[in-house]
Amino acid sequence: MLAEIREGLAVVLGNPVLRAIAATTSTSNLFGSIAFATFILFATQELGLDAVAIGLIFGIGNIGALAGAVIAGRLPKWIGVGRTIMLGIVVGAVAVPLVPLATPETAFALLLVNGFGGAIGSMVYNINQVSLRQSITPDRLQGRMNASMRFIVWGTIPIGTLIGGALAAALGLREAIWVGAIGGLTAVLWLLFSPVRTMREAPPPWEGPAPTEPSAVAQEAEATQETEAAETTP
Repeated sequence: MLAEIREGLAVVLGNPVLRAIAATTSTSNLFGSIAFATFILFATQELGLDAVAIGLIFGIGNIGALAGAVIAGRLPKWIGVGRTIMLGIVVGAVAVPLVPLATPETAFALLLVNGFGGAIGSMVYNINQVSLRQSITPDRLQGRMNASMRFIVWGTIPIGTLIGGALAAALGLREAIWVGAIGGLTAVLWLLFSPVRTMREAPPPWEGPAPTEPSAVAQEAEATQETEAAETTP
């Protein structure tokens, strides 16, 4: 298992496209978790929203996910897969500053736009980046690649949540959200300085570096071959 974990990490970190996607998603998740760790407290205590208003914001805002799903497959045909991925992460990031900019008078409208825009960007980004990373990874490494990718990109979520809570306690709710909002804008830089930026279509599967140690399947096959050889030796 350790050999297969190393091989999965080698695939993600050794491929410049997968490495950029992992860095982008983990950065976005880190700062997004910082920004939204205290969202409910901010919405209720500083913006004065009640449960009905917050429910409407989440419900109507998430309609953006449906819109994002509709256009996610069409955008790569128009502007290319790389630019589509970048557009998705940018749209999601620029929607976050609307939250700390909100006042009690503008809260419902701005938070609704934030939810709608963020859902569109997230859907467009995730559909295309997941499709890209699966298309360039050999079939035999799909599971290891996805496991390694999720370990990296989801591992920043609890870290960001803890940081967001600590910042809110030390600086204030609005200030903590500003840290997450500004930091989230940097996520696209990983893509900007990677091969993803110029990709029109997904390239063929990339075999990547040879594993440093044979996988369990390879070890079993080698052992079987040695046993057969021993049985046929006169």
